Amino acid sequence: MNHKVPPQIKGAESDAVSNIEFETVALAEKHFETVKKRFLDINSWELFAGKEKAEFSLRNSNGDVIVESPKVGDLVAIKIPLLPNQDPDHLDWAKVEVVEEDKNDNSESVYIRLRPTSKPSEKDSSVTHFLDSDSTSNFIIKREGKMISAQVHARNEVPNTEDKGISEKLRNKMVAFGAMMIGSTIQWKGLTNGLIKIEE
Repeated sequence: MNHKVPPQIKGAESDAVSNIEFETVALAEKHFETVKKRFLDINSWELFAGKEKAEFSLRNSNGDVIVESPKVGDLVAIKIPLLPNQDPDHLDWAKVEVVEEDKNDNSESVYIRLRPTSKPSEKDSSVTHFLDSDSTSNFIIKREGKMISAQVHARNEVPNTEDKGISEKLRNKMVAFGAMMIGSTIQWKGLTNGLIKIEE
């Protein structure tokens, strides 16, 4: 599954991986169903990532919130704490580019790729995200035998400054720099930990 992650060519990259191992394959299979349910509920990612993290919501092509599993072409609206987008709705936008599920005798996985995109229903097609459209965020959950992992691989992260005003360029650079420097350890590590945790 990792071979589907785009190669790193420019800008920054980060990787966040969390693992949990069970005593038996049966226990791992059972917990993976819980992890998968969490993973496909993008609207709840902020609950698993922890307080003061980015808020995510799955949207249709019109920008309306939808409550279902993500599919190719859906949008994800992202609200960044402290430094929200200067657009009136304060949202950054990404498109679901890939959703793939694999399963065989001893392993199973789900892969989602997001790419920065323009705001829905806007004539202006410029990217409404703090990163440019060459950047991708790659989300993977995987079970191999008794081991479950949740992973986020960010690739080719470059601040989005094309066709932006001075204040928006500054904001995008600041948020992108923060994402590139600490995104893996705070935002994405919080999410990967939360996705695989066992509820007490």
